[in-house]
Amino acid sequence: MEVPTSLFDRFFSQPRPAWFKLIVSILLLSLPFAAAYLDGTINELIRWGNWRVLLLAPSLTIYIWYISPVMVRVGNDVVRSIRPLILLDDESFDEIVDESSRINPKHEWLAFGIGAILGIASSMATGFEQNDFWLKFYWILSTGFMYGLLAWTIFVSIAGTRLNVVLYKQPMKFDILDPSPFETIGRQSLILALVFIGGITLSLVCTFQLESITAVEFWVIYFIMVLVTVVIFFFSMRSTHQLLTTEKKHQLEPVRRHLNSAYRELVQRLEQKQDVENLVAELNALNIYEQRLQASRTWPYNTTMLRTLFISVLIPLVTVLGRLLIEVIFP
Repeated sequence: MEVPTSLFDRFFSQPRPAWFKLIVSILLLSLPFAAAYLDGTINELIRWGNWRVLLLAPSLTIYIWYISPVMVRVGNDVVRSIRPLILLDDESFDEIVDESSRINPKHEWLAFGIGAILGIASSMATGFEQNDFWLKFYWILSTGFMYGLLAWTIFVSIAGTRLNVVLYKQPMKFDILDPSPFETIGRQSLILALVFIGGITLSLVCTFQLESITAVEFWVIYFIMVLVTVVIFFFSMRSTHQLLTTEKKHQLEPVRRHLNSAYRELVQRLEQKQDVENLVAELNALNIYEQRLQASRTWPYNTTMLRTLFISVLIPLVTVLGRLLIEVIFP
């Protein structure tokens, strides 16, 4: 089944014709140039390169619009992968998914409104000239919308994690030694982190200035962004980690009880000069099983996912260095 769509999904994740997306994208990207044209400052805007900063809001909007359907598909894949593990009939399962996935539209509007207010407040102190009415109006409006959209996106992403938490509370049956059904959750977390990295890279392309490379603040912000990306990756999997950790402890307890009992019996048999061959074989089997349980993964990611995450956090840095090289060669 498909997870019910939120208000955000209805706006950004519904399938749209490619031509429609292209036309809307071109219109959004042309807005700052139209505003500059109305103010009669389009030549100065292009000459000094300020147009890149003005493209940040429409570029992020288009980016979120294009990436949202991918996130919805990944979320549906997660539900389908977990479905065989839940010991409920289809009707009960669908009802739980429907209730847990539903997001109150009022909360979504509130998240957008808070972000928009913060964006408008941050954009008021602009460096536009007195006669740049339309550019200033565009900047305030687009910044408010961008902040609102980012807050809306973050809220919906966090609210979406509630479904996994609720599903894990249902009766389940799975093999702790076979984490493959949960790897889709690892892929979902990786894609979410990559989406965040993409947003960082896009913002750097639009706002990076040559003098920023020597500023301590730039590197501090970059480090914080990398840290946030890693937190997003692991935070998205926390409920799965808790589930697998609990199951791992549950499986280890009886094995260790049998091991302790078998070792005590082994000592007794040795003292009484009794045959211990079968008991030793049992102990070896229990020890091997215990080692396999201890080695079982409790995080639903693999080495490839971790390597991809590590490489991805370097993409914004490579982008900055690329921009630096271009500006040195073509000042």
